[in-house]
Amino acid sequence: MRKLLLAVTLSSAAVAMADTVYIDNSMAAATRSDTEKYEERVSVGPYVEFMNVKADNVNYSYKVNNRKYDITVDNTYLYGAAGNLPLNDWFGFYAIAAYQYLGIHYEDRDLERAYKAQEALEIEYDGWNVPVEVSDIKGRHQMHIVLIQFGFDVGVPLVASYNYQFMTKLFLAGGVITGKTFFQNDSKYLAPALWGYGYSAGLRIAFHAVTLSGGVRNSHEYFHTYYERPISDNKDGDEFMLDFDTYFQPFVNLSIALF
Repeated sequence: MRKLLLAVTLSSAAVAMADTVYIDNSMAAATRSDTEKYEERVSVGPYVEFMNVKADNVNYSYKVNNRKYDITVDNTYLYGAAGNLPLNDWFGFYAIAAYQYLGIHYEDRDLERAYKAQEALEIEYDGWNVPVEVSDIKGRHQMHIVLIQFGFDVGVPLVASYNYQFMTKLFLAGGVITGKTFFQNDSKYLAPALWGYGYSAGLRIAFHAVTLSGGVRNSHEYFHTYYERPISDNKDGDEFMLDFDTYFQPFVNLSIALF
């Protein structure tokens, strides 16, 4: 009996003198919460805008040697990458870097007279350094454009679940457009800078680190250029100005959170 009492006493003393290990979980992120909401994160990913430039929405001025021309415009979709920088649930910034192709078919409004005038110049200049060539009367420009768009967006979260890491949000966005054009084929025109603006409305859906945004976008683009070596007495005699709008163009952006 004494041995049993002694064993119990020693065991109790050992427990009392042992160090206590305490784990503090107060700073650990909660896996579930009834008060927290899903927070948008900085994200980036591919962007496509299904742009279609319509003739009714194109204004232009195309002249060579003070002769007026008609043009038609065709284009590809807009391909690039987009990124979002949310500041809070309601406001943030966006940026888009994209590529655009424009095909410009041009021809003198009076082809018969234009070709006769060109033949006269061939004789006058004896075929050397003729200011207006046959290809200047009727032809096609192929333009490659690098675009940068940046601005802000405002939105209203419809669902923002922390527990399911899910969000849906209606948003409006608007910003400025700038870019640089490049002529693929030889052109006597200088490659101009491009300017404009765009605004859009859409729906953004996020699940964990993946965000899908889509909607419609309106935009305005403009450039104005002149011959590198003018052949007219006045600068505006050899000009190319293009000013067009696009309306309700669908777009989609799939992005991944960076952190």
